Amino acid sequence: MAKGRKSTSPTRGGRATPASAGAGRPTRPLEGEDLATKRWEDARHWISIYADLLEFKRGILARVRRDVANLAPQAQRAASTDLEIIETQMHGYQERLDLWYGRIWELQGLWVDPAGRVARHQGKEVSLTKREFQLLQFLLDHPHRYFTTSQILGQAWADPALFPEEVRNYVRRLRKILADLAIPADLVNKPGRGYSLLFRAEPAAGPAGEYC
Repeated sequence: MAKGRKSTSPTRGGRATPASAGAGRPTRPLEGEDLATKRWEDARHWISIYADLLEFKRGILARVRRDVANLAPQAQRAASTDLEIIETQMHGYQERLDLWYGRIWELQGLWVDPAGRVARHQGKEVSLTKREFQLLQFLLDHPHRYFTTSQILGQAWADPALFPEEVRNYVRRLRKILADLAIPADLVNKPGRGYSLLFRAEPAAGPAGEYC
Protein backbone atom coordinates (compact mmCIF):
# COMPACT_ATOMS: atom_id res chain seq x y z
CA MET A 1 0.00 0.00 0.00
CA ALA A 2 1.08 3.54 -0.46
CA LYS A 3 3.44 5.57 1.61
CA GLY A 4 1.79 7.44 4.42
CA ARG A 5 -1.05 4.99 4.87
CA LYS A 6 -2.46 4.93 8.38
CA SER A 7 -3.12 1.42 9.57
CA THR A 8 -3.31 -0.66 12.71
CA SER A 9 -1.52 -3.47 10.87
CA PRO A 10 2.26 -3.87 11.01
CA THR A 11 3.91 -1.66 8.42
CA ARG A 12 7.02 -1.87 6.31
CA GLY A 13 8.40 1.16 4.55
CA GLY A 14 5.31 3.23 5.42
CA ARG A 15 2.82 0.79 3.94
CA ALA A 16 0.79 -2.17 5.11
CA THR A 17 2.66 -5.44 5.20
CA PRO A 18 1.10 -8.18 3.06
CA ALA A 19 -0.51 -10.84 5.25
CA SER A 20 1.85 -13.51 3.94
CA ALA A 21 5.00 -11.47 4.46
CA GLY A 22 5.26 -12.21 8.15
CA ALA A 23 4.89 -15.98 7.79
CA GLY A 24 8.07 -18.04 7.80
CA ARG A 25 11.46 -16.96 6.56
CA PRO A 26 11.56 -13.71 4.55
CA THR A 27 11.92 -14.27 0.83
CA ARG A 28 15.38 -13.42 -0.47
CA PRO A 29 15.50 -10.81 -3.23
CA LEU A 30 17.07 -11.55 -6.58
CA GLU A 31 20.45 -10.08 -7.40
CA GLY A 32 20.16 -6.38 -8.27
CA GLU A 33 16.87 -5.71 -6.45
CA ASP A 34 16.63 -2.48 -4.49
CA LEU A 35 13.23 -1.70 -2.97
CA ALA A 36 14.49 1.75 -2.01
CA THR A 37 14.85 2.75 -5.66
CA LYS A 38 13.43 6.09 -6.71
CA ARG A 39 13.07 5.01 -10.31
CA TRP A 40 9.63 4.08 -11.63
CA GLU A 41 11.23 2.02 -14.40
CA ASP A 42 13.11 -0.16 -11.89
CA ALA A 43 9.90 -1.01 -10.05
CA ARG A 44 8.16 -1.86 -13.33
CA HIS A 45 11.11 -4.06 -14.29
CA TRP A 46 10.95 -6.17 -11.14
CA ILE A 47 7.18 -6.44 -11.31
CA SER A 48 7.58 -7.87 -14.81
CA ILE A 49 10.31 -10.28 -13.66
CA TYR A 50 8.30 -11.72 -10.79
CA ALA A 51 5.07 -11.85 -12.80
CA ASP A 52 6.89 -13.87 -15.49
CA LEU A 53 8.43 -16.19 -12.88
CA LEU A 54 5.01 -16.84 -11.36
CA GLU A 55 3.45 -17.56 -14.74
CA PHE A 56 6.28 -19.98 -15.58
CA LYS A 57 5.87 -21.81 -12.27
CA ARG A 58 2.10 -22.00 -12.72
CA GLY A 59 2.65 -23.79 -16.01
CA ILE A 60 5.01 -26.31 -14.39
CA LEU A 61 2.63 -26.80 -11.47
CA ALA A 62 -0.28 -27.49 -13.81
CA ARG A 63 1.71 -30.06 -15.78
CA VAL A 64 2.94 -31.91 -12.68
CA ARG A 65 -0.57 -32.01 -11.18
CA ARG A 66 -1.98 -33.27 -14.46
CA ASP A 67 0.57 -36.07 -14.83
CA VAL A 68 0.96 -37.21 -11.22
CA ALA A 69 -2.08 -39.53 -11.29
CA ASN A 70 -0.48 -41.58 -14.07
CA LEU A 71 2.79 -42.17 -12.21
CA ALA A 72 3.87 -45.15 -10.18
CA PRO A 73 3.50 -44.79 -6.37
CA GLN A 74 7.19 -44.03 -5.79
CA ALA A 75 7.18 -41.45 -8.59
CA GLN A 76 4.00 -39.92 -7.15
CA ARG A 77 5.76 -39.36 -3.83
CA ALA A 78 8.63 -37.66 -5.61
CA ALA A 79 6.19 -35.54 -7.61
CA SER A 80 4.41 -34.50 -4.40
CA THR A 81 7.73 -33.23 -3.06
CA ASP A 82 8.28 -31.33 -6.30
CA LEU A 83 4.83 -29.77 -5.95
CA GLU A 84 5.64 -28.54 -2.44
CA ILE A 85 8.91 -27.01 -3.65
CA ILE A 86 7.20 -25.25 -6.56
CA GLU A 87 4.41 -23.92 -4.34
CA THR A 88 6.97 -22.60 -1.83
CA GLN A 89 8.86 -20.87 -4.64
CA MET A 90 5.63 -19.33 -5.94
CA HIS A 91 4.73 -18.09 -2.47
CA GLY A 92 8.10 -16.35 -2.28
CA TYR A 93 7.73 -14.81 -5.73
CA GLN A 94 4.27 -13.54 -4.80
CA GLU A 95 5.67 -11.90 -1.67
CA ARG A 96 8.31 -10.06 -3.70
CA LEU A 97 5.73 -9.06 -6.31
CA ASP A 98 3.48 -7.61 -3.60
CA LEU A 99 6.40 -5.63 -2.20
CA TRP A 100 7.20 -4.17 -5.60
CA TYR A 101 3.58 -3.22 -6.21
CA GLY A 102 3.58 -1.45 -2.88
CA ARG A 103 6.73 0.41 -3.88
CA ILE A 104 5.33 1.50 -7.22
CA TRP A 105 2.21 2.86 -5.49
CA GLU A 106 4.52 4.87 -3.24
CA LEU A 107 6.43 6.22 -6.22
CA GLN A 108 3.13 7.01 -7.93
CA GLY A 109 1.98 9.06 -4.94
CA LEU A 110 -1.05 6.99 -3.92
CA TRP A 111 -2.12 7.54 -0.29
CA VAL A 112 -5.06 6.01 1.52
CA ASP A 113 -6.42 6.74 4.98
CA PRO A 114 -8.48 3.89 6.52
CA ALA A 115 -9.67 6.05 9.43
CA GLY A 116 -11.14 8.75 7.20
CA ARG A 117 -11.81 6.47 4.22
CA VAL A 118 -10.01 8.90 1.92
CA ALA A 119 -7.86 8.15 -1.13
CA ARG A 120 -5.41 10.67 -2.58
CA HIS A 121 -3.38 10.52 -5.74
CA GLN A 122 -1.13 13.27 -7.05
CA GLY A 123 -3.10 16.11 -5.50
CA LYS A 124 -6.57 14.68 -6.10
CA GLU A 125 -8.70 13.41 -3.21
CA VAL A 126 -11.86 11.31 -2.99
CA SER A 127 -13.92 10.26 0.02
CA LEU A 128 -15.20 6.68 -0.13
CA THR A 129 -18.04 4.78 1.49
CA LYS A 130 -17.14 1.93 3.84
CA ARG A 131 -17.63 -0.79 1.22
CA GLU A 132 -15.89 1.21 -1.51
CA PHE A 133 -12.87 1.65 0.71
CA GLN A 134 -12.84 -2.00 1.80
CA LEU A 135 -12.87 -3.14 -1.82
CA LEU A 136 -10.17 -0.68 -2.86
CA GLN A 137 -7.94 -1.61 0.06
CA PHE A 138 -8.43 -5.33 -0.56
CA LEU A 139 -7.50 -5.03 -4.24
CA LEU A 140 -4.52 -2.79 -3.52
CA ASP A 141 -3.28 -5.34 -0.99
CA HIS A 142 -3.64 -8.14 -3.57
CA PRO A 143 -2.64 -6.55 -6.91
CA HIS A 144 -2.79 -8.63 -10.08
CA ARG A 145 -4.58 -11.47 -8.30
CA TYR A 146 -8.02 -12.54 -9.45
CA PHE A 147 -10.98 -12.94 -7.10
CA THR A 148 -14.41 -14.35 -7.81
CA THR A 149 -17.56 -12.59 -6.67
CA SER A 150 -17.93 -14.97 -3.73
CA GLN A 151 -14.30 -14.44 -2.70
CA ILE A 152 -14.77 -10.67 -2.70
CA LEU A 153 -17.93 -10.99 -0.62
CA GLY A 154 -16.17 -13.20 1.91
CA GLN A 155 -12.68 -11.68 1.98
CA ALA A 156 -13.03 -7.99 1.12
CA TRP A 157 -16.28 -7.42 2.99
CA ALA A 158 -16.47 -10.50 5.24
CA ASP A 159 -20.17 -10.70 4.41
CA PRO A 160 -20.94 -13.65 2.09
CA ALA A 161 -24.67 -13.07 2.62
CA LEU A 162 -24.63 -10.06 0.29
CA PHE A 163 -25.92 -10.49 -3.26
CA PRO A 164 -23.45 -10.90 -6.17
CA GLU A 165 -25.04 -7.83 -7.79
CA GLU A 166 -23.53 -5.78 -4.98
CA VAL A 167 -20.04 -6.67 -6.16
CA ARG A 168 -20.77 -5.55 -9.73
CA ASN A 169 -22.29 -2.33 -8.41
CA TYR A 170 -19.25 -1.49 -6.30
CA VAL A 171 -16.86 -2.50 -9.07
CA ARG A 172 -18.51 0.11 -11.32
CA ARG A 173 -18.23 2.71 -8.57
CA LEU A 174 -14.60 1.87 -7.88
CA ARG A 175 -13.71 2.13 -11.57
CA LYS A 176 -15.09 5.68 -11.54
CA ILE A 177 -13.00 6.48 -8.46
CA LEU A 178 -9.85 5.14 -10.16
CA ALA A 179 -10.62 7.32 -13.18
CA ASP A 180 -11.40 10.42 -11.07
CA LEU A 181 -8.08 10.06 -9.24
CA ALA A 182 -6.22 9.22 -12.48
CA ILE A 183 -4.72 6.12 -10.86
CA PRO A 184 -2.87 4.13 -13.57
CA ALA A 185 -4.68 0.85 -12.94
CA ASP A 186 -7.69 -0.98 -14.34
CA LEU A 187 -10.23 -3.03 -12.42
CA VAL A 188 -10.93 -5.85 -14.87
CA ASN A 189 -13.08 -8.95 -14.96
CA LYS A 190 -11.65 -12.01 -16.66
CA PRO A 191 -14.14 -14.82 -17.38
CA GLY A 192 -13.42 -17.88 -15.28
CA ARG A 193 -11.02 -16.06 -12.95
CA GLY A 194 -12.82 -13.03 -11.55
CA TYR A 195 -11.89 -9.43 -10.78
CA SER A 196 -8.40 -8.00 -10.48
CA LEU A 197 -6.69 -4.63 -10.16
CA LEU A 198 -4.10 -4.49 -12.92
CA PHE A 199 -1.39 -1.89 -12.87
CA ARG A 200 -0.60 -0.35 -16.26
CA ALA A 201 2.97 -0.81 -17.47
CA GLU A 202 2.73 2.64 -19.02
CA PRO A 203 0.61 5.48 -17.56
CA ALA A 204 -1.04 6.11 -20.93
CA ALA A 205 -1.79 2.46 -21.68
CA GLY A 206 -5.35 1.27 -22.25
CA PRO A 207 -7.35 -1.22 -20.22
CA ALA A 208 -5.70 -4.59 -19.63
CA GLY A 209 -8.79 -6.78 -19.50
CA GLU A 210 -12.51 -7.18 -19.85
CA TYR A 211 -14.92 -4.64 -18.40
CA CYS A 212 -18.21 -5.98 -17.11
